[in-house]
Amino acid sequence: MALTRYKKKRNFKKSPEPVGGTPDGDNLRFVVQKHHASRLHYDFRLEMEGVLKSWAVPKGPSTDPDIKRLAMMVEDHPYDYRNFEGIIPDGYGAGTVIVWDEGFYELAGADGKDKKTQDKALRKGVHSGKLHVVLYGKKLKGEYALIKTHGKAENAWLLFKVKDNYVSKDDVTLKDTSVISGKTLAQVEKSTTDNGSKRAKESSVNSKKETSLNKRSDAITASAGDKKEKEEKTLHHNIVAKGKRSRFPAKIAPMLAARVDKPFDKEGWQYEVKWDGYRAVAFCNNDKAELKSRNDKSYNEKFYPVHKAIEQWNIHAVVDGEVVVLDESGKSNFGALQNWRSEADGELCFYVFDLLWLDRKDLMQIPLSERRTILKQLIPENSIIRFSENFEVSGIEFFETAKKMGLEGIMAKRLTVSIQLEIAQKTG
Repeated sequence: MALTRYKKKRNFKKSPEPVGGTPDGDNLRFVVQKHHASRLHYDFRLEMEGVLKSWAVPKGPSTDPDIKRLAMMVEDHPYDYRNFEGIIPDGYGAGTVIVWDEGFYELAGADGKDKKTQDKALRKGVHSGKLHVVLYGKKLKGEYALIKTHGKAENAWLLFKVKDNYVSKDDVTLKDTSVISGKTLAQVEKSTTDNGSKRAKESSVNSKKETSLNKRSDAITASAGDKKEKEEKTLHHNIVAKGKRSRFPAKIAPMLAARVDKPFDKEGWQYEVKWDGYRAVAFCNNDKAELKSRNDKSYNEKFYPVHKAIEQWNIHAVVDGEVVVLDESGKSNFGALQNWRSEADGELCFYVFDLLWLDRKDLMQIPLSERRTILKQLIPENSIIRFSENFEVSGIEFFETAKKMGLEGIMAKRLTVSIQLEIAQKTG
């Protein structure tokens, strides 16, 4: 497969990332790279079709079969990327990269099949959304599976260890050094920066020779970006200004839904997925955070990953949402949530859908559409706190789609009123 998407996203005059490469040898190669970009993640790559099929794994691989990791499929990378370590400059994927693990791999049950035959079967597995491989790495060994979910995100997969002689409850990501250089991310960053500072001094004269045309081009680009950011800030300010000034609330009872028997189509309504979980309100008071049930009971310890995520969410706000556990198909699983004790029982998500209070302003008398406009701008870059998307479509059609997907139901919400009437439509 061509590397068009990969090349389109990068400026190779600035980035040291590889451009191509041709596989050699009779064995398939794999690599896992630890990448500290806007947030830390691991890139899991399998040689296929002469390139590296790639998945971004936010929490990294696990050797525990009970732990399933979200893996987002990204663009193919060139074969030579498997040896890449260093710093990607400002732009797409900016950050430090090390080769966390690497080695050979094969299709599970290959039974002596040659590389070409395995490659064909692997490509078929990618197409069907099911891959079962055996890794021969320095840190990762044995059988692993990649299963595509059937949720909203088309590129969402799950990566997990298959039970064999290499399973372990130990956190393999604590082995934090490169298998090539023996360095940590911090050490690679330091050594690359030290070398780069010397080159920067040598090239400073050339930098000063930048043409006025390039300067004008940069100014135009910066101006366009500044204008968009300014417009967003103005919109944000104008909406919040409509709120009523108030102290940070100690308690808020979230709006409850009224159930109806039939879906409907009405102008001025939006539709969301009805998440099958526990309603929760996040009270984010700068450096203090509380996750509470709709009855004002603490969820801090019960759902500690969500509580930790909202503690790190640098906002002064009260946000309404739903705590869920997603199954392999990307649907919320209430039974799994009820039995949840730790990450081994499933990955928790906090789908947020309303902003009730922000920066000393009560927003509950502002139309829902405006509250959600601000909320969407506040979503942090992590895999736990997610924005519950809305769909301004036919309610009847959306309900039928939800039924086919096996969802719990849908929520209908009026866009223009301040005190929300939420209509729950169950598929079952």
